[in-house]
Amino acid sequence: MTDLPQLIKNRFPYLPEEKLAELLSRCDIVMLDVGHIFIRAGERTTRIGFVIEGLMRNYTINHNGEEVTVLFAAEMQVITPYATVLLGTPATETSAAVECSMLLTLDLQELRKEAQSDPLLMRLYTEMIEVALLGAILRIEDFTQKRPEQRYQRLLDTKSHLTDRVPLKYLASYLGITAVSLSRIRKRLSQNRN
Repeated sequence: MTDLPQLIKNRFPYLPEEKLAELLSRCDIVMLDVGHIFIRAGERTTRIGFVIEGLMRNYTINHNGEEVTVLFAAEMQVITPYATVLLGTPATETSAAVECSMLLTLDLQELRKEAQSDPLLMRLYTEMIEVALLGAILRIEDFTQKRPEQRYQRLLDTKSHLTDRVPLKYLASYLGITAVSLSRIRKRLSQNRN
C-alpha cells in the first residue's frame, strides 16, 4: 500500500509530523472502482476527496442527457462538486472514478473552521481553494477565448498525462467538442509535427 503520510508530506512539506498525523486521523480512505461515484449530483456534502491513486472526474448532464466532463483530478489533486461544499447547495456535478482510485476524504467545513485559529491549516485550506479557483479561471478563459484546437493544445501543454489515461469521449466533452472533432484535431496536430 502507498506510504500515505509520506505522500501527503511531500505534497504539503510545511506540515510538521504532529499536524500531519492529526490531520490524517480525521480522514477516511475511500476506494472506488472505475465508474463508481464518490458524490452524486443532487446530494449535499462537505467532504472533499484528495486523490492518492487513480483518476477522477466531475461531470454534469446537459439538456440532451449527455455527460459533460468539467474537471479531472489525478494524484495529489482534490475532487468534489465544489458548489455543494462551499455553498451548501445540492451538488450540480457528479464525481466519479475514471480509473480505480484511492481517495483520502476530509470534511472541508471542519478544516475551514479549525483553520481560523491555526496558520498551518489555513495555509493548507487556502492552497486547496486557490488551486480550485485557478482551475476554474483557466476553464473559463479556454471557453471564452480559445478555439477547440487551442483548448486541446493547452491540455497537451499542462495535463498531457490525461491523453493516455482518459477515454476519448471524456476528453472531448471536457474540451466542449465531439469525439469525432477531437480525433480530427489530434490527426491535424500529428500531421503538423511530422
